[in-house]
Amino acid sequence: MRKIRGYFKGSDFIPALSGLIGKISLISSFAVVWAQELGITNPHFVFDNVRLEIFVGGIIALISTLIFPEIAVAGTLAPLVVLIPSMVKFGVHPLVLSVLVGIIGLIFVKAGLLSRLILMSKHVSKTSLTLVFGISGVILCIQKLTAFFNKTYWILAVLLIVLTVCYIYLLKKEKAWLMIPISAIVSLVLPLLGGIKINLLEPMNNLVLNPGYWWEGVWGIGLGLNLPTILKTLPFAIFVMLLWAMDTVAITTLLDEQSKEEQKREEINLNQSFMMVAIRNIIGGIFGGAQTSSLWRSFLIPLFMIKRPMRGATILLSVLCITVGLLGMPIKILAFPPLVWTVLLFGIFMPLSLTGFNKWRRGKQLVQKIGIIILAAIGIGYSPIITWLGAVVLEKLSKNNDI
Repeated sequence: MRKIRGYFKGSDFIPALSGLIGKISLISSFAVVWAQELGITNPHFVFDNVRLEIFVGGIIALISTLIFPEIAVAGTLAPLVVLIPSMVKFGVHPLVLSVLVGIIGLIFVKAGLLSRLILMSKHVSKTSLTLVFGISGVILCIQKLTAFFNKTYWILAVLLIVLTVCYIYLLKKEKAWLMIPISAIVSLVLPLLGGIKINLLEPMNNLVLNPGYWWEGVWGIGLGLNLPTILKTLPFAIFVMLLWAMDTVAITTLLDEQSKEEQKREEINLNQSFMMVAIRNIIGGIFGGAQTSSLWRSFLIPLFMIKRPMRGATILLSVLCITVGLLGMPIKILAFPPLVWTVLLFGIFMPLSLTGFNKWRRGKQLVQKIGIIILAAIGIGYSPIITWLGAVVLEKLSKNNDI
């Protein structure tokens, strides 16, 4: 018993809670956009899909972390959400996408292609992509909070002021990871005091793990396993490999920044991690899930900040996900928009933005520093793909011409 108590610490709950909340938010985003584009009118579609994905993801995360100690568990590929409308217009089927991403992902990992994509990213790529994902996330959170509070902006103003003051104080004390539970508590209490309530009375369906029920009944689009659909989906599945690489660069950059030279750095086996991400895509898709997987960013970032071993926190995260998936009711509380977006804002995207800014500030080459600003602006305003490609070119030019 003493050994078990030593394996887990109270601080492990911080990244586990953040990962759970982030997962709920991102799966909801995928499910909402797919439903809008495919004309799904089932009022329970989003909630039931979140519940399904959390339960399946929790089981896979638990099994994978028990087998592979150095694995980073599979989460959700947030940047892909914006491409769903284009994919639907092109004829992409979500089940076919999940299966193809899994198969191509396994090929990319085994052939070493994914590692090569990641290793292509040096200082300019890492800094600009970290800024892109961080600042884009901050903007998204502010937009979502503004839309939710609508005419009650005074609650939003008080909420942001209180949490910003807390964040600045905790930064000075080097305990910024405490912002996750603080954001969760404050974002529940303040809106409730302002008269905004959470609807907990709406009835829930049972958790269903039946592919036929989901694809034929709930999605209403069948399995889509035909050659034309596969060919239409293939380019997008290959494109996901590039998004995997960029997402990984941003996450590992924060790990590098949080690891001091005298400390033992948390080791992540990226090949094993993405093998499980690929398998997670296939399994989640077969059971009816709406998301596309990547590394679990909302879990890993606060985990790196508290500098705790990955395995114990991952087990706790897995148990939380399985429990919440079975019960269903906690999702209604954890999906409360002020809670979701403040936790992501102060627990994930602000630290990511600060990491990118600090790397930019420490840069010594003026041309690279200017290039990073321009590339980051392009990524925020248009596409992180262009940022990454431009950064790789700039790094090659800098190496060849010593600029």
